[in-house]
Amino acid sequence: MMKRTNIASMKSLIKGALLLLLVQSAVAQESPIKDDQLKGLIQSAVTNYPRIKELEEQLKADDVKGEIIRSGYLPTVSADIGYQFIAPSPKVAFETPAGKTSLAFQPYNNYNGAVTVKQLIYDFGKTKMQLDRNEAQRALNQEGVDNTRNAIAYQVAQIYYNIQFLQKSIQVQQDQISSLKENERLIQAKIKNGDALEYDLLTTQVRTANATNRLNDLQTQLEKQYVLMQWLAGVDTKGKIAASGAETYREDALYLVLEPGNWKTTNSDAKMIEKQIAVYEYDKKEASISSRPNITGTASGGVRNGIQPDIDQFRLNGLVGVGIAIPILSSDRPKLRQKLTQVQIESAKRSLQTLESNIQKDLATVQQDYKGIQEKLSNTNVLVTQAQRAYKLAQVRFKEGLITNVELLDAQTNVENANLQLVQLQYQAQLDKLESHKVVGSKIF
Repeated sequence: MMKRTNIASMKSLIKGALLLLLVQSAVAQESPIKDDQLKGLIQSAVTNYPRIKELEEQLKADDVKGEIIRSGYLPTVSADIGYQFIAPSPKVAFETPAGKTSLAFQPYNNYNGAVTVKQLIYDFGKTKMQLDRNEAQRALNQEGVDNTRNAIAYQVAQIYYNIQFLQKSIQVQQDQISSLKENERLIQAKIKNGDALEYDLLTTQVRTANATNRLNDLQTQLEKQYVLMQWLAGVDTKGKIAASGAETYREDALYLVLEPGNWKTTNSDAKMIEKQIAVYEYDKKEASISSRPNITGTASGGVRNGIQPDIDQFRLNGLVGVGIAIPILSSDRPKLRQKLTQVQIESAKRSLQTLESNIQKDLATVQQDYKGIQEKLSNTNVLVTQAQRAYKLAQVRFKEGLITNVELLDAQTNVENANLQLVQLQYQAQLDKLESHKVVGSKIF
């Protein structure tokens, strides 16, 4: 009874472990992008971008190559029609009761028409090897298409976050201009009362003009990002993407990758190297079996003249045979081809090691940068609160004539700089999270 209970427990543990592995695999394959609008733009880009369509069309060539290779199993049929004039025609003379006569072995005019069928009987696996290699090459080319899709997906994501950042920066700049205009109104009122100088008004107007120029620059950059997004995704997103902010990024739920994990199964570059090695392995095997013989059957039938006893009469004729072709000395030197392919395989394996080292280095760099940004964000949030409070106090003191216009403008500039710094840090933190996924090769489309 105890033994049965233990067996049942083991089965439950095994099932639980398998279920956990399946769940982890599903999570690993799921895109880290949770923003539905961004996911839609990425899907549109990887579906409609012209370069992707071009690569998909090129994949069809691999299917055609496979059909060409498979046609080697099919018979070849050829029709041959020939004419030859041969002189002198060999003859032999001999005596007969009727007198001298001669027998011609070949006519002057020789006609021959035949249909020939050749069929590969056995090639000792050479055609099969070519088909397998073509499939490996197709898998490599397909991975190249997916790699390009993923690169475009990351480009779309970066443009999307850049649009959010620029929109938030524009909001900050517009708030700055509104505050400056309010200051201008206060100064004009003070000038009428004799409590301010025209110099104060001119100083504020210069600040307003500079802020307006910065606003125009930001709006120009934003328009360029909309153009890039439409070029990639084929969708007009102007005015349709929400501005960035801590709340926006939390809703996106993009997380920072801490460990490379099983990067060989997720990183596109790694998968391409693995598939390239598979192609090299087939090249190596193909070189090793290239010296194997081919067994071919031949059948031919037709009409011709020159057959005794009446050499001018057309007669049916045919032949059936089997032949074997054995390569003895190949001009491409199979042994050298194997040696070259082995060098290429070893080089590709070294590339994997280099890629692993770069992933670890890049991931550590991103994590360190993200850690520094988080510390700055904490300080900047406090700075924004303090700058806003200081500006409110400065406004009150300016109305009461306790501080100058320059001091008020400085307090206002501190608010603008603090808000812009906060937006910039939030944007950089989001880009770091995106970059960490790009480093390990997370699939986001």
